Amino acid sequence: MKKVMDLHGITHEESLIKVEEYLLLNSFENDLELELITGKSPKLQQKIINQILNKHDFNYYIPKYNTGVMFITDNRIN
Repeated sequence: MKKVMDLHGITHEESLIKVEEYLLLNSFENDLELELITGKSPKLQQKIINQILNKHDFNYYIPKYNTGVMFITDNRIN
């Protein structure tokens, strides 16, 4: 199930907590799809990648046509 999460208006620290909590709570179903709206903040995106996505082995994609969005999926295979 695809979910959209918009991080505009919250701090980087709050964003990290919100994203990690959502990903961990929803990754057990093996069909996780998250469209994460970060705005054009490479600093926040790097924090999310380094502190959450790499740590928990999630896949992500940042499209060239809109660098303010990250698409995140669960990497696990049934």
